[in-house]
Amino acid sequence: MAVAGSGMSDTREFLAEFGAVAQSAGSRRLVTPTVVIGSWRLFVELCEEGYGDNIEEFDHDLSVRRLIDRILQSPMLQGFEQMDWVRAEIEALDARYRALLIDLDRGDERGWWERGIPRLAGPELAGDFAERYGVGVEVVD
Repeated sequence: MAVAGSGMSDTREFLAEFGAVAQSAGSRRLVTPTVVIGSWRLFVELCEEGYGDNIEEFDHDLSVRRLIDRILQSPMLQGFEQMDWVRAEIEALDARYRALLIDLDRGDERGWWERGIPRLAGPELAGDFAERYGVGVEVVD
């Protein structure tokens, strides 16, 4: 464990632990806070514009939020002050994503981010949502 106030060693230890948690959750490429948060930010921005790909790509890209949940719940990371920044960034992005969602109320044990779909979508994803969930969304080009 790093000595309190040692700055760089605390950061190195945090990044090593963060990477270990991400890898234990199955991630091979999203192993730093900046990359994980950036991936979630990009996904949220794409959804705000109307996600333009198909439902398989949508589900794949959404899976970063499951990784984030594992990171936020990890006891290994709770003692690091850097997690305050990570939580603040994620909470802001979560609020933006929640504002986009139509709740499907599927009554299952999924994460909140998987229980709804964005109100806006490109033509292909809108068709996929209609077929899979029987829900219409606003179509954007």
